[in-house]
Amino acid sequence: MDLTMRYSLNGSIPQIVRQPQTVEEVAEALREAAHSGWAVVPWGSGTHQGIGHAPSRYDLALDLTRLSRVLRHRPANLTIRVEAGIRLAELNALLAEHGQWLPLDPPFGDQATIGGILATGLSGPLRARYGSARDLLIGIRVALADGTLIQGGGEVVKNVAGYDLPKLFHGALGTLGVIVEAAFKLWPRPKAEATWVFGFLRAEDALSLTLSMLRHPGFPMAVEVLNARAWEILREETELPADPGVRVWVLVRAGGWPAQVERIGRDAVAAASGARVKDRLPEEIASILWARVPSVAILPNPAPVEALGVRLGLLPSQLTEGATTLEGIEEIPALWRAHGTLGLIYAEGRGPIEALLRWAENLRSLALTRGGHFMILGGPESVKQTLGLWAPLRPEVEVMRRIKAQLDPEGRLNPGRLGWA
Repeated sequence: MDLTMRYSLNGSIPQIVRQPQTVEEVAEALREAAHSGWAVVPWGSGTHQGIGHAPSRYDLALDLTRLSRVLRHRPANLTIRVEAGIRLAELNALLAEHGQWLPLDPPFGDQATIGGILATGLSGPLRARYGSARDLLIGIRVALADGTLIQGGGEVVKNVAGYDLPKLFHGALGTLGVIVEAAFKLWPRPKAEATWVFGFLRAEDALSLTLSMLRHPGFPMAVEVLNARAWEILREETELPADPGVRVWVLVRAGGWPAQVERIGRDAVAAASGARVKDRLPEEIASILWARVPSVAILPNPAPVEALGVRLGLLPSQLTEGATTLEGIEEIPALWRAHGTLGLIYAEGRGPIEALLRWAENLRSLALTRGGHFMILGGPESVKQTLGLWAPLRPEVEVMRRIKAQLDPEGRLNPGRLGWA
């Protein structure tokens, strides 16, 4: 197979593929692209290339997966510096030997690279306790469009020198520069973990549990809410409780010292007074489950035909309204899950383009009416163009445009990905 076919994106195939093995080779590839006027798409595992608009031009695929070294690990300081092409799963396997981890669990995390996680800004259920990659990032090295290498932050957790450059590139989808190295603060692995599952007849019945966990002093690692369709997908891969009457399932993941874990579990059971199902999962089943949960209701790349993935940001107290709206749109039977203590809802719908557009418009309207936000994570380009990638458009967008013009004046890095050159 032609190598360029592996980097097909929305029907476009690059003319050239570069697979640099060092940071200097990345810079050289970008200088070559600048000299030739090529549009560049940085590429990691390719898992989330469907996020954002399709690039308006695409000449060079810059594959960073060969930049996969651990550059410096300081176990005593709980910090690490790595190259951007290393996979999260590989990194955490190495850190496990020291009783540490980088507590990120983005969708398709077994494949995701560190650079891709930072570029997309995606997170998973662990965000409830540990924050996103943005919160764990302490230093970064980036190759700009002309091949210039810049660096920001450092390798200490408390660093106040200069502008907060690392945060600038988080979630920028590779439009400002190519991330080549990153430094993170790490966490000790919990001494104990346990997962409880609860099944409810209605979303509103689960609200007292999710709000109770939001206020819990033990800080659960994750509180995830899933509808029946999402639960059935998980049941296809591992042995989980089943009840045909349950419409909403809640997972509570606790981690820390054993006494802390047990307290969270007891309090969760007490708060779930209306649950039809209350169960503590065996450790091996819980491990398989949490590896899969972050990818539920997230479209892979390439996405299935006539499928749309969205994210709604609401208050945790508004999750019932979001769930009720999703379940009430009969035209598109939605698959959804939510971070119960954060108010983020991920939903996937499938159907004709016209129906998907109406579905997305309803969800967008709900989010805006409630003072929240809405984002399209994947799906048909026509829907993205009609609704825009996200709403509301904040005033900071103009600042982002000006930064893009400064760092990439010719608009060659992922051009058009965010909706502008």
